[in-house]
Amino acid sequence: MADFAKLLSERGHEVVVLTSDLVDLETNCDLGSVSTKVIRSLLLKGKWSPGKVMSEEPIQRHAYINQKNSYTLIQILTEFKPDICLAGNIDLLGLEVLQIVMASGVPVAHYVMNKTPGFAPVLTPPDSMYRCITCSDWVRQSLRQDGYSIESAIVLYPGAIIEEFYQEDLPKQDHLKIAYASLVMPYKGADVLVEALSLLNAAGVKFEATIAGGSLMPDFVTELEKFVQSEEMQDRIKFPGVLSRQGLKELFKSHNILVFPSRFDEPFGISQIEAMAAGLTLVTSGTGGAAEIIDDGKDGLIFGREDPLNLAETLASLASDIDRWGDITKKGQVKAITKFNQEKSVEQLENILLGMLN
Repeated sequence: MADFAKLLSERGHEVVVLTSDLVDLETNCDLGSVSTKVIRSLLLKGKWSPGKVMSEEPIQRHAYINQKNSYTLIQILTEFKPDICLAGNIDLLGLEVLQIVMASGVPVAHYVMNKTPGFAPVLTPPDSMYRCITCSDWVRQSLRQDGYSIESAIVLYPGAIIEEFYQEDLPKQDHLKIAYASLVMPYKGADVLVEALSLLNAAGVKFEATIAGGSLMPDFVTELEKFVQSEEMQDRIKFPGVLSRQGLKELFKSHNILVFPSRFDEPFGISQIEAMAAGLTLVTSGTGGAAEIIDDGKDGLIFGREDPLNLAETLASLASDIDRWGDITKKGQVKAITKFNQEKSVEQLENILLGMLN
């Protein structure tokens, strides 16, 4: 959403961002010289940490929070007089914020990047003032199956900042150099990858791997590290922890495969696009919307969810056929550039917003 705000400003639109003030969470978006105004005045009905809601405000405070947010919104609507509102995640705000905007006569384009939009199906606003945009077709179909009346919903892949990660020279494919870049948590499948690596190790397949990312479960990471040591793989598998955006770029430069072993149904998965743009081969469990990123066997590879043996076999198949590996990698990079470029996504978003106004 921060990138969309920046890019819409760069395309000549006047943008005001109204959000909360979560000092513990950083965005990697540098607004630079664009004129986007960011107001951090909204109150949340809970606290959020990457991956889950950490705590929620007592229900008695919800009326107060709604009142304060209502005052803030009315003030912005009165002063800024927006033509349209682009809303992101409202789980900790509630539908009330969108209802206030629509009541003022401003249509809402709601970009839903989770399996649920933050309100019950029966509360879905009418199409005349509300348009649902989903980050994948899987999210759109899930909402429909759960009873949301979103016949006019549009799929808009979020895209990635391709130029930040693109490498003209593909990484060398002399042996498997495997990267994992996500939260190191059970639902993200980091343990599935570690088990697959132990199978490769037992089979004598040459590899090195980096499992990068923070965790809300340090004991889980400790157990993975202990398992790696017990299998005598500590010289081949590294756990560097959380990486900065620059650190992620460096990770992609030194590896040639990204494994995305998620257990749960991912709404999408931008890190996969970034890796493909950098010239890494994507090997993914393809859960949820993640399956829409590649064509299996053509520009990436899909393995069975929670199946370390199938993952190990998939990785070994690349090492045993370098020509096929190279072909998959090149096609994956082309797809990332042509289909999932963020500039293309914001152009599509702009057309959606203008279409709603017309």
